[in-house]
Amino acid sequence: MVLVHLSGPDPEWLGQTAATISGLFTPQIRAGKLLVINHSSPLPGDLSDVNHSSLCEALYSRQKVDHALLMNFASNLSDYFLLLEDHIHCTPKFAAAISSALSAWKELPWVILEFSHLSISGKVFCTSDFSRLNTFFLLFHKDTPTHLLLSEFRLLLAQNIPIHFSPSVFHHTGNYSVFDDMCFSVEKDRVFGEPDNPVATVLTDMVSMLAVILQYTYTLNKEGYSTLNPLKGNYLTVILDRPQKNTQIAVGRYRLQQGQVEPGYDPQEDPKSCARYALLGPLVGGNLDQVVFSEEESVEQLNCIRLLVLASQES
Repeated sequence: MVLVHLSGPDPEWLGQTAATISGLFTPQIRAGKLLVINHSSPLPGDLSDVNHSSLCEALYSRQKVDHALLMNFASNLSDYFLLLEDHIHCTPKFAAAISSALSAWKELPWVILEFSHLSISGKVFCTSDFSRLNTFFLLFHKDTPTHLLLSEFRLLLAQNIPIHFSPSVFHHTGNYSVFDDMCFSVEKDRVFGEPDNPVATVLTDMVSMLAVILQYTYTLNKEGYSTLNPLKGNYLTVILDRPQKNTQIAVGRYRLQQGQVEPGYDPQEDPKSCARYALLGPLVGGNLDQVVFSEEESVEQLNCIRLLVLASQES
């Protein structure tokens, strides 16, 4: 189901836009696949105040109240909710990419799944969290930009690192408004360029089938590494010589049926590993492609990457 939320101070524009959408998508509306809601009641904030801080505060308030109203209406329509703002381009097969990710994460804990580098658009939520999120929006509807408040909400519900899928399937189109440039964090897609793995050591407790070099699992060549009957709890760990802050992690060509990738922090020497690991994501069809972004003010950096076997299987 697609839910369109129209908001603004001009009732005439709201009525005309709703009528245009209704005319273009009458079959979808009648089938219950498209809903259009709107409101023209006064929103928090006075945009006539040209003072920078007051203007931005008004925009933050308006945006968060808009999102709270939208999410309150959507809370009983589905299990999951994808938030998209205006002027967004969707890549081909974006729905299939999101569906695959949701299937892989169905039994794992998460708060927000991110499918773009944009501040707000491209985020997927569980509607069961909307009651708490709406309260959060309305309690802090001033001062804090929406994307920062979402980060705080994610941390409060114990998702310590962003779950960010790569490549992005949503992109902004057109120009940003003066208000956007002034008050919001306008983010562009981060381009990592060609793969260039930093120097690292690879360790594993899995048994090799052939006389191959373990380091081939990490180097960017056509060589492979085969194991004999991996067991639940087996691991393959990449220990970086130098810590990394923003890293794209891609895992592919694996025939492992059930496994997950974990970024590691706090390096230790004996045994050589990391003291603490977090969940980055499960393998989907033997693959994973996600991005690890540290918060801007965080001093924490990535030291290890661990592939963990979740179920025993025969080679």
